[in-house]
Amino acid sequence: YEQIERLDVVEIDPMLTALAKQYFALEDSPRLNIFHEDGRTFLNKNTKKYDIIFMDAFLSYWAIPYQLTTTEAVQKIYDGLNDDGVALVNIISGLEGPAGSFFRAEYATYAKIFPRLYVFKVKDSTPSNKIQNLILVATKYNDEPTFLKKKSSDILSNLWTKEVIADIAPLTDNFAPVEYLNSRAFF
Repeated sequence: YEQIERLDVVEIDPMLTALAKQYFALEDSPRLNIFHEDGRTFLNKNTKKYDIIFMDAFLSYWAIPYQLTTTEAVQKIYDGLNDDGVALVNIISGLEGPAGSFFRAEYATYAKIFPRLYVFKVKDSTPSNKIQNLILVATKYNDEPTFLKKKSSDILSNLWTKEVIADIAPLTDNFAPVEYLNSRAFF
């Protein structure tokens, strides 16, 4: 946090901010701006440009609110980044099989907007057909990111190098069955 010039946080629930202040030592800072509103509402009216947009929004344990998963939302994320910007998305899903249905839909959605995508498993030991924590990295630029050029980097050990099967269409504001796709992991 010391190296961050400015951090804008969008949190729909002001009570969570109050809890963070009470129990997790969140302090007010001129470098920290907290907006209490829906993430999509923020994206729709945003005019700022960011170096990084990190999406970590969930309705429940694993379901991202559908309005943040669509091509229209991803286009807003893309538009909100500087030319060398990066989007990071926390996803709870498998990578392959029924458990990976939501991930593959979200991957297709981001691939429609962003030129380069990378996927990292948070825990490399979790089988690819099991629900797990994934980080989708979407770069606004075509060049290979610096972290990929460091072949000895520990982070690269969790890079998913298999092809992501394009068997699910990108999500849109008119069709985003997020809960259905996620439920395939359980049934």
